[in-house]
Amino acid sequence: MKVLIIGAGTTGLALAHGLHKGNVDYTIFERDSEYTFLNKARDWGMQLHWGKEHLFKLLPERLHSRFDEALVDPHFKEDLPFPHINGETGEVIAEIHMPGLVRVSRGKLRKLLSGGEQVTIQFGKKLVDITTTETGVVASFSDGTQYSGDLLVGCDGPHSKVRQYLVGAELAKPADIDLVMINHAVGGYSASQARVLRKYHPIGKLGYDPHIHGIFLLAALDCSNLENPEEWKFQIQHSWWGAPRINELEDPKKRIEFLKDRCSKLCEPFRTAALALSDDIVLSIDQSRQWAPIKWDNRGGRVTLAGDAAHSMLPHRGQGLNNAMQDARELYGAIEVISTGKSSLESAITSYEDSMRPRGVKDVDLSLEAGQKMHLSYLQDSPFLRIGFHQPKGAEQSNINSQRVDTIK
Repeated sequence: MKVLIIGAGTTGLALAHGLHKGNVDYTIFERDSEYTFLNKARDWGMQLHWGKEHLFKLLPERLHSRFDEALVDPHFKEDLPFPHINGETGEVIAEIHMPGLVRVSRGKLRKLLSGGEQVTIQFGKKLVDITTTETGVVASFSDGTQYSGDLLVGCDGPHSKVRQYLVGAELAKPADIDLVMINHAVGGYSASQARVLRKYHPIGKLGYDPHIHGIFLLAALDCSNLENPEEWKFQIQHSWWGAPRINELEDPKKRIEFLKDRCSKLCEPFRTAALALSDDIVLSIDQSRQWAPIKWDNRGGRVTLAGDAAHSMLPHRGQGLNNAMQDARELYGAIEVISTGKSSLESAITSYEDSMRPRGVKDVDLSLEAGQKMHLSYLQDSPFLRIGFHQPKGAEQSNINSQRVDTIK
């Protein structure tokens, strides 16, 4: 059996490791050049809690012992609750207890998963067309090359070309959400400033301005070197509903002025995180979008989706990476039964999709609801406090016994 994986993001890389362990032939195709892939300018932190178990089922033992290399702080082993803070008063208004808090750097995790000889990546491969036949699938790329296989998996992100092939260009478009997000990786703080930024919780915290429908996330991104805090990097994220919209902040100067003005009214450490930034910094800004999986024709099991290509969700409950790792593990399980002859291609891939789809729809919806309730007035009803970082179970679960959330004050 031969599997064609489109996209060398975390989902595609995790699946590739599983296939390598299972002696299944595969190739990953990445549209970026090798240099661009290894030197991406943007980085951010991602929550990996219940998804870690799925990832470890796919990885070789040698990477289990090296997993700390992907953590934003490999030294942090404490069980501290994740705080929600009144940004005006500094009061901790709620705490989410999450045993085994795991937060990884997107860049460091990709570097870990793509290194070594076990992963085969073809760089500079921009997908332009997919053709299926009764005996296989053919992927065509912009450089004129074509590759054949038995199964093609779209792991090509929220604007997936494979998704367009399966459902059509119009249905494949992510839905625009009237929620703008500044999300930037920053360093260059003094040692004293860097220590201030780890106040309340060294890995991450959320601040709420009572006058703004939105949140302020301040999180560690790379605090590996404990001896030199001036080398630490952090993730600053501010999300808000309504104005100013992204077209009003196209000028980088207006963008930094806007963020500094908002954070100047907040308590520490949010104030220092923004006010210490250089006035000429170009902050990354994005329009929020989402896409919930719908039924598609998988062409007899020849073409399917995983990760953000299958379900693009807002980041406000930290579920995207976890779902992607479950996709990769379950898809590998489907490929395994196909390759051993225990199931037909169409039956196994359809079964994977039927399991993944409702899970993806649920977390897309819950992530949107969490984003909609990013205000002190609504926070108590937010899925963030009802469920925390845990995976929801059942059709309508609002409480999880193993998850403790302190009562909001």
